Amino acid sequence: MKYTKYNYKRKNHGAKLLTSLMITTLSAIAIGLIAAWLLLKIIPDLNKLKAADANIPIEENVSNNEKEIENYSLIQCGYFSKEENAKQVLGKIPSDYDSFIAKDSDGKYRVIAGITKESDSSEVIEGLKGKGLEAIKVNLPLDKNNEVEGQILAITEGYLEILNTAKKDDVKEVNTNDFKAWSKELPALSEGEKIEILKEYKAHIDTLNENISKENIAAELEYIYSVLSKIKV
Repeated sequence: MKYTKYNYKRKNHGAKLLTSLMITTLSAIAIGLIAAWLLLKIIPDLNKLKAADANIPIEENVSNNEKEIENYSLIQCGYFSKEENAKQVLGKIPSDYDSFIAKDSDGKYRVIAGITKESDSSEVIEGLKGKGLEAIKVNLPLDKNNEVEGQILAITEGYLEILNTAKKDDVKEVNTNDFKAWSKELPALSEGEKIEILKEYKAHIDTLNENISKENIAAELEYIYSVLSKIKV
């Protein structure tokens, strides 16, 4: 019987197979241990990330819902049930205040000595008190973030700028054409609370005289009052 390489190789292959199996098994165990270690290391970190994500505040888009109020102030020198009493007070207010009497829907009479931004109201009130007149401010709030009120606010600001310019001693009159053209270029709105007030306001601006002089100021202030008083909450 020949001692063949075949028989030799069969015996040697068995040993190598056993060795290979042992190496594979040990490798699998090692890989398993490493994987388990990695999982134990990574999972808590993932949980921390999730917890951190859960605690991140969600930024809400509330910019359009938040109000940004700007007040215009009526400088009021009296509120009367009888017009004759209002006229007596009106007669005591110096002419440079462009004062007027406004009749409310309840039939009472307000003596108004001016319409200003709230930031300017204290100076006007102190000036009136210095002349022995009682005066208070009545705030009329407008929301800049509301499309309708925002336009009413912008128109009022421009309107008062024209009237205040016309009031200056060295100014004879102020041309309104640019202001009227600007008003027409404002975005056209078709809906919203107080939309009718805005439409009437724009229509009035469109019909303003080409020039405004000192003689027109009181009447125009009275009209501005009629607009703002409809908005007061």
